Amino acid sequence: MLARFSVLVLAAVLLGSACSSSSDSTESRLPPNDFDELAEIFDPKLKPLGLQLTRGALVDTDNGGYEKSDRGHHLALYVEPTGEYTPEQYARGIVPSARIFLPTVFDRWPGLKTMDVCQEPLPGVDDRESPPPVTQIYVTRAEAERFDWDDARLADVIAAASRGRRGFTLYVAPSLVADPSYAEVSASG
Repeated sequence: MLARFSVLVLAAVLLGSACSSSSDSTESRLPPNDFDELAEIFDPKLKPLGLQLTRGALVDTDNGGYEKSDRGHHLALYVEPTGEYTPEQYARGIVPSARIFLPTVFDRWPGLKTMDVCQEPLPGVDDRESPPPVTQIYVTRAEAERFDWDDARLADVIAAASRGRRGFTLYVAPSLVADPSYAEVSASG
């Protein structure tokens, strides 16, 4: 009787672990790869900043590619102003828009390895499906956890990105860098 009970327990454990390994896989711990679901999550937080999500997807960056994939471990997010937006607002929006997502996306979805958030041009300025960003922050899970997003200022982001670590980059369009407000915001916060 004990042997029969042991076999049943062993079978239950093996079946349970087989089931849990697929449901607990990295892929199941990824964000939805659906723009509408992502917008539902993030647009209420972006609205006070005068921004909205325009695109968002999981991307497979393995093998040097950048293809939308339900199994991708990179979350690509794009935000766009909902009204008038000055160069100063773009500069001031770099950190607050990133803070909407960081480090939250890594806490919420443990399967993510990397993410980036781009501020896109104003509607009507460049209406291509994938316009070049005005700003972009790219960060790995490790770098996002290492950085203090709660108290970050633009100068802190610039310093972190300029350390040369591949896991934290900041891109700012040359036209924004050339605007006097960018230097002012970079110096003050």
